[in-house]
Amino acid sequence: MRAKVSVIMPSLNVAAYIRECLDSVISQSLQELEIICIDAGSTDGTKEILTDYAKRDSRIVLLHSERKSYGRQVNMGLDYASGDYVAVLETDDWIEFDMYQYLYQYAMVERLDYVAADFDMFWRLQSGTDYFIRHHLFTSEKMDWYGKCLNSDQIATLRASDYVLWKGIYNREFLNIHHIRLHESFGAAFQDMGFLQQVKTYAKKAMYLNRSFYRYRQDRQTASSKGLDGLEYYEREFRWINDEMKLRDIMGDIHRKYYYLTMSISFITKYEQILEKIWGDWQDKRLKVPYLWFREQIIDAITEGFLEEAMYRKDLWERLRCLLDSQEAHSQLLLEEIRKKKQKEQAFLERIGDQSVIIFGCGIRGERLMLLCDDHYIDIHGFCDNNADLHSKQKFGFPVISPEDLKREMRDRNRVIVLSMRNGQEQVRVQLWEMGIETDRIISDIPV
Repeated sequence: MRAKVSVIMPSLNVAAYIRECLDSVISQSLQELEIICIDAGSTDGTKEILTDYAKRDSRIVLLHSERKSYGRQVNMGLDYASGDYVAVLETDDWIEFDMYQYLYQYAMVERLDYVAADFDMFWRLQSGTDYFIRHHLFTSEKMDWYGKCLNSDQIATLRASDYVLWKGIYNREFLNIHHIRLHESFGAAFQDMGFLQQVKTYAKKAMYLNRSFYRYRQDRQTASSKGLDGLEYYEREFRWINDEMKLRDIMGDIHRKYYYLTMSISFITKYEQILEKIWGDWQDKRLKVPYLWFREQIIDAITEGFLEEAMYRKDLWERLRCLLDSQEAHSQLLLEEIRKKKQKEQAFLERIGDQSVIIFGCGIRGERLMLLCDDHYIDIHGFCDNNADLHSKQKFGFPVISPEDLKREMRDRNRVIVLSMRNGQEQVRVQLWEMGIETDRIISDIPV
């Protein structure tokens, strides 16, 4: 059976997730798949699970990487692949059953260099239910770009916003003609950045679909994206793009403009993520060393006219300029905001202690509170809402009760009510007080 899509699945110690991922692939509506699993020396049972699946499905090929390098693993898959198109699927995630069928149909009709869709970030809650947030590539004025065959200049403008490789499929011949491969640096170190920058440089025809198929896990605490070395990884990746791949040398002006935009946004986003985790210590070498390289690149790009204020949100541009001028001043600017955020969150968590919570309000702020509580292992007893249409139903696996039922539930003294609404808190406070619920069991100062 000739493969229409080769699915490359790099793995390293993902035994807790690999079955769900594999099941989502082997049950795809597009059966003409080549499933290439590349393990980098797992010690938690992942290899044994892969071997078992390979025995039961002849489409599965199991390769072994001698190096713990995400780039090396994917490249091994690309070198082995025989399908018309190739996909990369990270083995702690999963996909909807018709993802590759849907993408392949569009790819073949237009003979696209690549085709991609939106994706959903998801958290697996304590209720056992998954909570999804859709990530849209296009909004407002660019909605008509969905389903449209995009040319090189249009593709260039997406360098910064289309930043993950696994939500699409790529023409294998296109990748081979242009020698597009991943940087084989150690670990899982944002090597998809170099891959996508090459793809955007050479692609002439691409399409994005207004559907979401990929489910991107957010609750894996050991994920490389959560580490403190991310800025060093980004520096290594952009250096590789510049110095070894020499990609800038073949970019036209519009591509170079958005390449530098991608670099600057990657830089400040990761810098500030790490800065928050280390409480504003801007002199930490994990920030200080790569900062110097990025600063030189971005200042040169501004001087040469490739980057300008109009390309950024106002607040982002101001923070970027502040950071380029002085790490210390930037840290001071953000540190007070970080302290306030952390202090408010800590006070909230201490107020709850070991009690279970009922979240009053089923809107978006209630959902954010649910995620915060779930992330800190706080027992969520359920939701309460004044909307009668929601009563006796479930919200992400948690029961939704009426205010009339709330008093009974509050007989448990080890339980508190958290008010999620921004407006109308005082009315709800009065409502609960009239029901006889003590005010010291109501929490309204919330960090969301």
